[in-house]
Amino acid sequence: MGNLFLREKERWGLWSFWGVVGAMLTTYVAMATKAPLYITLAAMCVVILVSSWMLYSKRYDFLRALKVTAYVLFVSVLPALTLLIIPATKQQRGELIMQSVLFALIALIGCVVCALIAKRPKQYY
Repeated sequence: MGNLFLREKERWGLWSFWGVVGAMLTTYVAMATKAPLYITLAAMCVVILVSSWMLYSKRYDFLRALKVTAYVLFVSVLPALTLLIIPATKQQRGELIMQSVLFALIALIGCVVCALIAKRPKQYY
């Protein structure tokens, strides 16, 4: 029956660890390439890795998986975005805002897909 009345405590230390690992990976990619596409792919690779582990353990419903994947993605991308936004000039700010909005949409779609993959299968009794 799963956890019908028992709520599991979220392990934020573990998710923060994966976020820091993703932050180191995306910061390395951002410093090496400065291409938003590669930064997005590096961050999404960490989210896909986390969601595949969540699928393997089969203990996460959709909203919990979405919350975890969004948190890991946010922690992973934050240092890389600051590396790109702070040195930008005023002419580049418009393009950076457009890229940030596009990244947010791609990240939201990616988190929803990963949460759908990671959710616990239905149990029939």
